[in-house]
Amino acid sequence: MSENSNNYLNFLNKQQRKAVENTFGATLILAGAGSGKTRVLTFKLLHLLVKKLASPNQILAVTFTNKAAAEMKSRVSNMLNFPIDKMWIGTFHSLSLKILKSHYEKVGLKKNFIIIDADDQLKLIKKICEIEKIDTKEVSAKYYQIAIDRLKNKGISYKELKPNKYRQNDEELIKIYKIYQEELLRINCADFGDLILFCIKLFKKDEEILKKYQKLFKFILVDEYQDINLIQQRWLEYLYGGNKNICCVGDDDQSIYSWRGADVSNLLNFDKNFSKPLIIRLEQNYRSTKNILESASTLIEKNKGRYGKRLWSENKEGEKIIINGFWETKEEATFVTDKIENLISNKTPLSEIAILFRVAAHTRSFEERLISIGLSYKIIGGFRFYERKEIKDMIAYLRLVNNQSDDLAFERIINVPKRGIGKTTLNKFNLIARKKNISLFDAAREFISITNTKTNNEIFNFVQNILNWKKIKEKFDHIELSKVILEDSKYLQYLEKEEKNLKTPESLSRIDNINEFLESLKDFENLDGFLEHVGLVMENITNTSNETISLMTMHGSKGLEFDYIFLAGWEEGVFPSQKSIEESGNKGLEEERRLAYVALTRAKQKVFITYVNQNRYSYASHDYNMPSRFINELPKELIELNDSSYLADNNFLDEFIKLENISDDLITPGRKRLLKKQKEEIDWDINQDIDAYSNLNEGDRVFHQKFGYGRILYIEGDKAEVDFEKGSIKKIFIKFLKVNP
Repeated sequence: MSENSNNYLNFLNKQQRKAVENTFGATLILAGAGSGKTRVLTFKLLHLLVKKLASPNQILAVTFTNKAAAEMKSRVSNMLNFPIDKMWIGTFHSLSLKILKSHYEKVGLKKNFIIIDADDQLKLIKKICEIEKIDTKEVSAKYYQIAIDRLKNKGISYKELKPNKYRQNDEELIKIYKIYQEELLRINCADFGDLILFCIKLFKKDEEILKKYQKLFKFILVDEYQDINLIQQRWLEYLYGGNKNICCVGDDDQSIYSWRGADVSNLLNFDKNFSKPLIIRLEQNYRSTKNILESASTLIEKNKGRYGKRLWSENKEGEKIIINGFWETKEEATFVTDKIENLISNKTPLSEIAILFRVAAHTRSFEERLISIGLSYKIIGGFRFYERKEIKDMIAYLRLVNNQSDDLAFERIINVPKRGIGKTTLNKFNLIARKKNISLFDAAREFISITNTKTNNEIFNFVQNILNWKKIKEKFDHIELSKVILEDSKYLQYLEKEEKNLKTPESLSRIDNINEFLESLKDFENLDGFLEHVGLVMENITNTSNETISLMTMHGSKGLEFDYIFLAGWEEGVFPSQKSIEESGNKGLEEERRLAYVALTRAKQKVFITYVNQNRYSYASHDYNMPSRFINELPKELIELNDSSYLADNNFLDEFIKLENISDDLITPGRKRLLKKQKEEIDWDINQDIDAYSNLNEGDRVFHQKFGYGRILYIEGDKAEVDFEKGSIKKIFIKFLKVNP
């Protein structure tokens, strides 16, 4: 049956209809995953027009993407069967731009001002740094660009920014921010952050303009309200002050973007921000099975920072969530791809299958497995593993060490990290190379022998490093070689500095990608074998099929749905992220739990969860992982646990079952292995009291279940470096060591 403007209310359930028909005052619609949020917002807009409560230009509808705005406008127009082009529907930025076009002179702009993109922003900031002689080697121009953008998202101008002893480079930031804003006005430009800020400035300083728009917008509709930032909230509050009719649709349980400025407290404080609001919960889910919803609801109820709701469905009960533990990543990837092949044999389209990761780097083992068995896949919202910048950089270093005639590799890494070797110097290398018919590497050696420039020392060091690494290659394996390259080139320091300064999702994932890269080298006997493999992989990843398996991060999956979802890497420290907890405490943990909730509710029919017991990077600080605490928070009766890497000790297990008051006949063999593992590890909570293990001292003889007997060399925090009698030295969490057994 088609939806049209005469019987549209018949297509809504009771709560949806209540949300649509409640038109006046402040309304917060808490829309659970798969509860028909888009339909409610679209029908709300339609309802206002059908009931003639407002004309199209008197409704302000804010979406988070231009695509969502276009789809909503098209859908309402089709249902009404007439155009609604005058409607104010779009993103915060596009709507702000529309306002500014009528009042540009009030904020110091001229007619036909230009909106500059991120690339032009960065160019302008680099130019300012150069003119003002601000060193960008230690703190990059990109850092200043991101810092200015974040300040604008908080509504802070350079005049309001005061130096803070806890923040670095504040004086330089204030100076750059001031000149940057002055330069933008001089060249008649604005950046995206300015669009909303300039509107706030207009509303604050010109009461006549503010009242004009307050009077114009009889109704304000806002989508994805949980994702707005401070300045967007302020923008809404100004416009709400006239007719005081606002309807915001969001889900506090799906607020997962704090790293890009989203602040869930705007939603949680809705009753403080807007007068006497009505809160409506949409809890009927049309997407997932009952078991998936019950599992997701049980998990998210552990969060305290939420309004509270519980999803339900009239869909079938569905299957249990299958949870499998493996000793290492290859086993995990093989299990997942075997299950996928079974689904395909049962006529499941590839497009209905997705693998979700907390860490983007963890796609690597799955990509290689999918390529090896010939299954098409695509990375949603990112690059394939071997196409990522930092991976291509490392491969280029190895290629050049392996073959000094590889000019493409030379050009890629001669100035990465920055060595002050720019295009002018590289052009001189090319001239020498063509004239003497030699490689760029040899041309660089020739260049420093016949010139005396300020970059000669950097070029000499680079050449010497390549020659030294070539000698190391002859004596050590390709894994040790790669570690030496990372250290000598200061590439890892370069990434760590970028991570510290920028704190973007991309910068935060790059070190993870390098760790995964080192792990990938273990699959090959030598460097030649690895480079040959990479060449074949890059040749075979081209995909022209529309039918593909989707690989993506959990963050990237929001808003999507699939019949079958595989959730990989559910290990403590990986998910929830140790970094998130360390930086944001319980707030960080709750956002991680919301991310788990989002991941689970992407599935329509079935969910598989996997984790790896062995640390994904065996050279890291501890020997093996614990399963994610989120697994323990799922309802026991709705999950099936299997762990291939642990054998059950029945006596030990019996004691644990008694302690936990669990009926033995409900325990599967896999569950028994996992329960035993839980008991051995004492507690899944990484915030447990470390003082309980303070009776250990340097020099003590200790025992570890996997590595046997050894002596503690030194203790640092909750870890100890142990010299094991079997010949290895490892850092181990103290809680996994037994004293004088």
